[in-house]
Amino acid sequence: MPPIENKPNTREAILDAAETVVGRDGSSRLTIDAVVVESGYSKGGVLYHFPNKTALLAAMVDRMVEGITVKIDGARSEAEDKSAPILPAIISAMVHHRKPDTNVSSALLAASAEQPELLDSARDYIEKIVADAVSPAPDPILGLIAFLAMDGLHFSDLLGLHYVDDAQREAVQSRLIQMMTEMYA
Repeated sequence: MPPIENKPNTREAILDAAETVVGRDGSSRLTIDAVVVESGYSKGGVLYHFPNKTALLAAMVDRMVEGITVKIDGARSEAEDKSAPILPAIISAMVHHRKPDTNVSSALLAASAEQPELLDSARDYIEKIVADAVSPAPDPILGLIAFLAMDGLHFSDLLGLHYVDDAQREAVQSRLIQMMTEMYA
C-alpha cells in the first residue's frame, strides 16, 4: 500500500475509489471498508482524509459540483471580458460540460435524499449562478426556463428516462443556446 504522507493525490485517489464503489454498487454499499478495498489504502489512511461516510459523500458531491463550477465560472469570466451577456455563456457551458457518470450521480442523489445537507454547497452555488444570470436578462423567466430545461435533461439521464434520443437532445440544447443568444439581440 502506498504511504499516505508521500502521495499528494491520496485524497483524490480515495474519492476515485469511492466513486467506483458507488457507481458499481450504489450508495448503500459505500462504506469505509469498501473504499479501503477499492483504493488499496489502509483504513487509517482513508479515515485520515474522510473520518466517516458522510464526509466522504460530501466530498464526492463537492467534487462533482467543482467540475461544473470550473466550466460555468470560466464561461462567465469569458463573457464578462467580452462585455457579453452571461446567461447564454452559462447555458452553453452547461450544454458542453461532459456528461457525468450517471451511476455515480444517481447514487449521490439517492444519498442526498437521506441527507439533504449534502447538497447545501451545491444548492447555494446554483441559486447564486441562476440569480446572477437571469436577473439582468431581458426576459428572466425565459432564462429560468432554460435552466429548468437543462435540469430536466440531466435528471432524465439520471433517472433513465430515455424519451429523448441523442439527436433530439442536441436539437434542444442548440435551441436553448439560440434562444438565450437571441434574447439579447
